[in-house]
Amino acid sequence: MQQGLEARPEIKGMDARVKAGEAGVTVARSGWWPQISLTGNYYYANPNQRFQPAQIAWNNTWDVGINVSLDIWNWGTTVHQTDQAQAQLAQTREASGQMQDGVTLDITQAYLTLKQARERVAVAKQAVARAEENHRVTTQRYKEGLVLNSEMIDALYSMTAAKTTYTQSLVDFELAQARLAKAVGE
Repeated sequence: MQQGLEARPEIKGMDARVKAGEAGVTVARSGWWPQISLTGNYYYANPNQRFQPAQIAWNNTWDVGINVSLDIWNWGTTVHQTDQAQAQLAQTREASGQMQDGVTLDITQAYLTLKQARERVAVAKQAVARAEENHRVTTQRYKEGLVLNSEMIDALYSMTAAKTTYTQSLVDFELAQARLAKAVGE
């Protein structure tokens, strides 16, 4: 079960969506904090307008600035964006839980189908052994003249049907193994 919950691509994708939702909440909450930016400029001009009085010469100048802004009146936008991001995160987490439940159900069904197919193989194997024994006994009795030809055909038919059922149960078992492997993400 644990392997399936860790290896299935849809679970990994949903985990990534949950992380993206958490990042969305963080981004929405960032509106509560001041925005700080650093700017810088470098000028090399002829004439450089930053020199007074103006000179006809190549001069270089630079400046650095810090900008701090805080939007204190945004009509509640930050509150609503945060609420929306938190609601989307809750919705994504709920969908993730439902997907995990679905994967758990899928793995459980695949396991039970495999277990049932294994039991059918064992029963079919016993049926083949009984049919072969019945065919052997009927053949012996036919050689001794104690059984009719129709009983001999019935024994042969029963043996063939048992072998066909056994082969089909082996195929079902292999398919059940493949379904379980797919369910656990292999």
